[in-house]
Amino acid sequence: MATTAEVPTPRRPATRGVAFALVGLVVLVVVAWAYRDRLLRLAGQGAPPAGAASATAGPSGSARAAPPPVLADGVKLTPRRVASTASATGTILAREQVDLVSEISRRVLKVNAADGAAVKKGDVLFVLDAADLGAQARTLEVRKKLAQENEKRARTLAAEGLASAQDLERIVSERALAEAQLSELGVALSRTVIRAPFAGRLGLVRISEGAWVSPATVLASLQDLEKVRVDFTLPERYAASLRAGVPFRFKVPGRERTYEASIVAVEPRIDAATRSVLARGLADNPGGELLSGGFVTVELELSSDAQGLVVPSMAVIPTGGGHVVFVARDGKAAEQVVEVGVRTDTTVQILKGLAPGDIVLTSNLLRLRPGAPVQLGKVDEQAP
Repeated sequence: MATTAEVPTPRRPATRGVAFALVGLVVLVVVAWAYRDRLLRLAGQGAPPAGAASATAGPSGSARAAPPPVLADGVKLTPRRVASTASATGTILAREQVDLVSEISRRVLKVNAADGAAVKKGDVLFVLDAADLGAQARTLEVRKKLAQENEKRARTLAAEGLASAQDLERIVSERALAEAQLSELGVALSRTVIRAPFAGRLGLVRISEGAWVSPATVLASLQDLEKVRVDFTLPERYAASLRAGVPFRFKVPGRERTYEASIVAVEPRIDAATRSVLARGLADNPGGELLSGGFVTVELELSSDAQGLVVPSMAVIPTGGGHVVFVARDGKAAEQVVEVGVRTDTTVQILKGLAPGDIVLTSNLLRLRPGAPVQLGKVDEQAP
């Protein structure tokens, strides 16, 4: 009789249960660690230490003590002058400036100009060669004199009936033609002497004696820098504020001084490409320190309020509906909605919501809540 061997059933390894137990233990440890602070607080509330009831309860034993006041600095509002300004960039131009050139092509005979020299109106700066023109002038002088003598004799003969009227007219025309040619030559001779058209200061002289020049050759530049023009542009929304006589200030890079000027003219149109208005001011230039072509930053005062209220910019908190500040009233913090105006790097003008004498809190703003007790620290009398 044959026997059948029994095959033992394989057992599930015991290590799988151990692994699940370890994973569960790790999860419990992580959760306990994440909520350790909350568990500690709950344990502290459930079992207050001895003597804690007297510190947290009032006479009835149920009311909690008031939180300590928040220490905060502030600024006391006092009226001050607040100006609304607009900033722009501009360019310095000489009051008068010109490049000196010759009207005719000639050789330079003499140079009286010197680099950077101050000149007066009418001073002779350059003399061109005019030898041929002088010879032509002498020829025309002789022809003019002869024509005058012929005219005198013709008039005598015509009076005696010995010359016709046609002969007299021809001789008179010859005299008039000689005078016209001489006058034309005089204009050409005047162009050989180049004079200063106005008083000012020369730039660099660019030619020397003996050089051949033409109307395309720049001999030197001349600028009147006793006063300078300041051209600048502003957006079209400021067009109503731009008018002759309005003062403004400007600064030049590299100089600490602030210069004063006033508008002398405004372009009577708005540039369609930039939507801006071009204005021109005039300023004194003591010592000639302002150079033509220089870059300037312009500050134009649009309006001013002699009784304005200003707070530090850090005290203004933007909200979804506008701006608020915290003020100290009766030892507590009060949230006040305000309307802001002119801004600077450090201050903000308050148009509505505050009054002179209010104390606006400027520090520990994150800890302040409406109605929270406040202990004032340093209180400034005016915003910076």
